[in-house]
Amino acid sequence: MNRLISGFFSRVLHQLPQKISQLIATLVATVLFLGIGTIFLPIPTAQAAIVFFCDGLDYSGSPYQATYVDGLFTQISFTRPDLPPVITELTYDTVNSQGEPIYRGGYLGAADVVLIDLSKGNVKPGSEVSVAVDNLWNSQRGICGI
Repeated sequence: MNRLISGFFSRVLHQLPQKISQLIATLVATVLFLGIGTIFLPIPTAQAAIVFFCDGLDYSGSPYQATYVDGLFTQISFTRPDLPPVITELTYDTVNSQGEPIYRGGYLGAADVVLIDLSKGNVKPGSEVSVAVDNLWNSQRGICGI
């Protein structure tokens, strides 16, 4: 029995330096892999929303402001003298024969609102929109700016 126990411990003690060096090599490789992987991973950058406001005058000469956010017109705010603004939510509808995107909404649930993006989807400062409320087209096109 003593011989069995001494044989076991002699094998374990004989292999101990080799096992420790394997453990250290694995640990170093893991640290290097994680460190290098962290250095070369792409760092996400913050993306700012692209927002433009397009100001014009509606058919009655009252101001409106269309809002463009990240590739889509989302709403129009109509301002009437002595009344609170009326905000109309817009949804993309289609593209007309000139390649201009068309957006639609409603004015107080009683009239149709149509916005045509005259920039053909390439909205930038100076781009124009045309707006109609109940088929009465704007007296001044909306000019987009920041």
